[in-house]
Amino acid sequence: MTYERQAEVLAIGAGPANLSLAALGAPLARPEISVVESRDSVSWHPGLLLDGSRLQVSGVKDLVSLVDPRSRYSFLNFLSEQGRLYRHLISSGGTVSRKEFDQYFRWAAAELGVHLNQHVKSVEHDGTGFLVHSSQSRWRVKDLVLGVGQRPYLPPCAREVRGGRVTHAARFHQEVASLAGQEVLLVGGGQSAGEVALEVLSGRAGRPRGLTWITGGDGLTPLDESPFSTEWAHPHYVEHFRELPVDRRRALLRRQRPAQTGISGHLLGEIYRRLYELDYLDEQPIRHGLHPHCELVRLTTTGTGRYRAAVRDRTADTWHEFEADHVILATGFRPEVPDFLSPLLERLPITDGVYHVDEDYSLSWDGPAGNRIYVQNAAQGSHGIADPNLSLAAWRSAVILNSLTGREACRLPRADITLALDW
Repeated sequence: MTYERQAEVLAIGAGPANLSLAALGAPLARPEISVVESRDSVSWHPGLLLDGSRLQVSGVKDLVSLVDPRSRYSFLNFLSEQGRLYRHLISSGGTVSRKEFDQYFRWAAAELGVHLNQHVKSVEHDGTGFLVHSSQSRWRVKDLVLGVGQRPYLPPCAREVRGGRVTHAARFHQEVASLAGQEVLLVGGGQSAGEVALEVLSGRAGRPRGLTWITGGDGLTPLDESPFSTEWAHPHYVEHFRELPVDRRRALLRRQRPAQTGISGHLLGEIYRRLYELDYLDEQPIRHGLHPHCELVRLTTTGTGRYRAAVRDRTADTWHEFEADHVILATGFRPEVPDFLSPLLERLPITDGVYHVDEDYSLSWDGPAGNRIYVQNAAQGSHGIADPNLSLAAWRSAVILNSLTGREACRLPRADITLALDW
């Protein structure tokens, strides 16, 4: 049975981006924002909630604090309401675990009244407004905000052998029951790959027989977390980046990759320490091979239920084949236009699967100006390297809210920036 509902603004997807939008919008008289989520609970990358994994940003970069530090939806207020504020400050060492931020997001979702089990099937426009068909309801909506997140990326050679024991890192917890006694192949060289590698080597998921880790073209490189690179996540830099010609933006994104694709120095240290323990201190060592600058070019099944991988070593220009029992692909995420937009595709500014996003994160579609579509976490090409990061979530939500209301409903940060962006 479906139910007719109405919403002034419908935010599709209850990830951090739309939770931020709803939290900053909650004190405003208008617009009223409803958030729908396809799953039966709100969780932030549940497959990667590994023991010991930490945020790469400060807990101040929560849903609201960088725009409204007095908001009741701040991480600090969550800790206070949970009665753990002092213990968190004493135990955290200045960092925040992914699990605790996930708890914070679930708390915020409950406080904001997110509508769960609302899998959106299609979005249409009837000339006067959007009709959003979900698994439980039909919504009549004035404006839309799409916050469905990015999709796990699988290399082409692995797409025909998905399932079974070929797992994307995003579903590690859900799909990896035990690795005991198995030969594991891990593909990828970013933060998620590092966290999975440490989990596998710890034996918490069952002690594997061996781990072969191929780490792509960049090898095991540290994440650039230096202060000047971190300013690329500053609102003033986003505004500057947005005004650059397209070719300049593309060149900058290539040069700034180390600030997005590496592994934190702390995690690299933990991995190295664990490998040392396995080599010299552990009575039951796990065989391990780390192969930087290598590419997975072919993956097939064998007649014995295993997987045969063909790998090209780019440094030596050699090819190698070996077998594994479980393949874990920490190959990142890519933005993707959701299937539910199919009825509107011909009316949207999309080229090669990429949105053309305006300054206020809206899409210049060919429908009525009074019915707007905004996108979250899908504007890296136009708004900069930090667009997918938590660092900009609150500021981006404030920009969208100001656009929706036609006024400065949220005061945008006026903080100075160290980088000289203009002469």
